[in-house]
Amino acid sequence: MRIQNVFIFLLLAIFAVCAIFLTAMSARVYRDTVRSSDGNNTARIIDAILRGAVQSEDTGSVYVTEEGATAETGADGVTTRDAGIPVLVFRNDYDGEIYLRRLYCLNGWLWESFTAEEYGFEEEMGESLVAVRSFEPEVNGNLLTARIVTPEGQRQNVSVYLWAGGAKE
Repeated sequence: MRIQNVFIFLLLAIFAVCAIFLTAMSARVYRDTVRSSDGNNTARIIDAILRGAVQSEDTGSVYVTEEGATAETGADGVTTRDAGIPVLVFRNDYDGEIYLRRLYCLNGWLWESFTAEEYGFEEEMGESLVAVRSFEPEVNGNLLTARIVTPEGQRQNVSVYLWAGGAKE
């Protein structure tokens, strides 16, 4: 009778250990899948944002500039320079007035700003679109490439061909 009880207890213990092991393994697989999916979704969202900007704003010039750069001269006479934020700019003329659509990374988010050229650049004037660690746009001729780092740390490149615009010299 005792061996039968020990055998049943051993069987239940093996079942419990296997159940816990499978649950832990499944949770890890699920977590990895969600992390990968989030990174892919961020890249797809940025791709859609860039393609939408190109399709709606690619009639003028498209270029990358650094906005918000500052220079300070300290008491010791040494000037320190803040490099500023890399900004992708779509410049268009609408009935004689110049408007700028800007895409840039600020405080862990990709931001978009659409203003008349006369108002200049204010970092928080736009609206946040999607979480990213960094956004580095580059325009080479008619190819727009954005190097992004997702919140999960994945590095990805998104490239879009500019139909009409492109870097103007």
